[in-house]
Amino acid sequence: MRAARWRTRNGGWALAVALTLGATAGCGGGTDARDADRPTAAGTAKPTGTGKPVGSESPTTPDTVLDAQALRRALPDLQSMPTGWRAGLVPLGVRDVPEAERCRKDGEPQENCTLHGSRGMAQYRPQGDAGVVDITLLAYPDLRTSETAYQNRTGSEADRGSALSMPRVGNESAAFAHPRAPYAGPNITLTVRVGTAIAGLTYQDADKNPDSSRALLSVARMQAKRLLQTEQGQPATAIAE
Repeated sequence: MRAARWRTRNGGWALAVALTLGATAGCGGGTDARDADRPTAAGTAKPTGTGKPVGSESPTTPDTVLDAQALRRALPDLQSMPTGWRAGLVPLGVRDVPEAERCRKDGEPQENCTLHGSRGMAQYRPQGDAGVVDITLLAYPDLRTSETAYQNRTGSEADRGSALSMPRVGNESAAFAHPRAPYAGPNITLTVRVGTAIAGLTYQDADKNPDSSRALLSVARMQAKRLLQTEQGQPATAIAE
């Protein structure tokens, strides 16, 4: 994989990963917007592939529902991150979403509802002034709902950024580059589904690190392994390479 940078007209840096990029539109952002989790018609995004998750010895992913405490075990601590990384401003934390905030199964309109039942967050910084990586884990009630949520979220990302060619992580994954915005630097997002859970990873200020795409992929692979270990009822021991 080869990272490339080019100077934009306004003098800022934009970052992309070779091979082919899609059309760029809108501003960058994370992958945990609530409206991206609401039920939509199927086909908003095509999965990049299903099957054996990276690092798994099992041919299938268990249909295991994770609560907040399970997400806490799956989230990486500082010792799981690459050598030299440090904790960011957002501390590791988890919460179960109240029933009143979850989308109704009968399909009735509901503002600001969410399909996930639990969520976890963490933030880490690479060595030097090289940006920051945000990790968001979302746990869904079953495989079908997680697949729908993945399509919704990656479809939303496709509307705002340029698709990047990256190896598949987990059951399915999609990566996008987002250009510099008025109040944010360029970033790379990587959305990964592992069974009933989705991991959304964002490398903020990706232009500060020429290897940001490779670093994000390494963290995503580690996070996918930790999610699978947790869903299989095993201790989450995976670390970033």
